[in-house]
Amino acid sequence: MKHANLVAKVSQAIDPRDVIQRVTDQTLELIGAAEGVMVGLSDPCGVTYICGAGSQTSYLGTRVSLEDSLSGVAVRSGEVQLSNDTSADPRVDADACRRLSVASLVCVPLARTNETVGVLAVNATRPHAFSERDVEVLSRLGDFVSVAVGTACDLYQVCTDLLDLSHSLDSSGDAAGRYVMSVLRPEAAHRIDAEQRIQGIVEDPDALSIVFQPIIDLSTDRVFGFEALARFDAWPYRTPDLWFQEAHEHHLGIELELLAATRAIAHLPMVPEGACLTVNAGPEMVMSREFVDLLLDAPRRGVVLELTEHARFDDYPGLITSLRELRREGIRLAIDDTGNGYSSLSHILKLAPDFIKLDRDLVSGIDVDPVRRILAASLVMFAGDTGARIIAEGVETREELDVVCDLGVDYAQGYFLGRPAALGVFAASSVPASSRPR
Repeated sequence: MKHANLVAKVSQAIDPRDVIQRVTDQTLELIGAAEGVMVGLSDPCGVTYICGAGSQTSYLGTRVSLEDSLSGVAVRSGEVQLSNDTSADPRVDADACRRLSVASLVCVPLARTNETVGVLAVNATRPHAFSERDVEVLSRLGDFVSVAVGTACDLYQVCTDLLDLSHSLDSSGDAAGRYVMSVLRPEAAHRIDAEQRIQGIVEDPDALSIVFQPIIDLSTDRVFGFEALARFDAWPYRTPDLWFQEAHEHHLGIELELLAATRAIAHLPMVPEGACLTVNAGPEMVMSREFVDLLLDAPRRGVVLELTEHARFDDYPGLITSLRELRREGIRLAIDDTGNGYSSLSHILKLAPDFIKLDRDLVSGIDVDPVRRILAASLVMFAGDTGARIIAEGVETREELDVVCDLGVDYAQGYFLGRPAALGVFAASSVPASSRPR
């Protein structure tokens, strides 16, 4: 990661404005009469409000004089100031109060090392809004707010200085940044590592490749199509599903899925005549304009969109809208992992797919498990009633193949029928039955 990017990440993780914003939000909740809260930082000439909550959020950046404002009086005196009616109080900035619709105002000085550096201003639109109890509570909060804001500012400054010094002296700037992040925000450090890994995949053309697994038409023993599968050549070495899972956890899932789909679609002209190409995509990706355009711009001969779902998803109107556009152009739909995870019958009914794929966990051992056979048989019947065709995944033995054939399954794929490989390995579009292991 470039040093500037890491500095930005660290700065974001320890930004003192986050602490100050929480101060304003929580003060607004605590003081029932308050309608707006602002925190201002002072300099020799005035006070500038940098964070706000409630009615004051649109007035950030407002600046008042130290000499002609109640905030200035609080900063100069170091004492809490109360104005029950700003329209009749000579201490206030009358123009600012009218502009901000402030009729009642409490200003709490914020001090560090015996120096007042800012003010917590709590206001309301009606006169005499604050009770003595409100003022007492705000006075007691002053010390805490001062320490919280001051500590956040100190931490931000010392971290920034450390990173700048480390980078100027040698190449240890990234190491220093990672150290700071790991101490202050371990979860943020993990997120940065994950983002680096995913971004490395996106930027390295050799880190993600596509292999193809044949799907066999069980009535003809011919290749019906090929499923495009992503393979990763990057550290840490792990299965593709874990790469995609991590990418989605850090909001890079669509970017990584789109990369895999783009590389899969690039092979479409090499798919043998009469065979289809199935491309995997999650619901969020299907609804992205980039993905829809990718499929619509590609030769759509024999494209099957295989919808994968490994987390619960409920935006069916948006998904159906995107699918309708694609299916209108001849792209067929397959539902993945049926019989496992989130692919329920309700899910299938809502989407009305062309193909239903039996999950490998359902197919594995189907020759020795009567429960699996009963469930698969019911799905075959369900598919027939809804006009869909069944594809069995994960067929790894002759016995499993025999059972899925007996159940009336239309298509199958798995190591017994063909391992994932480069598309050029499948020179012919048919696989005679006699060539399969018996």
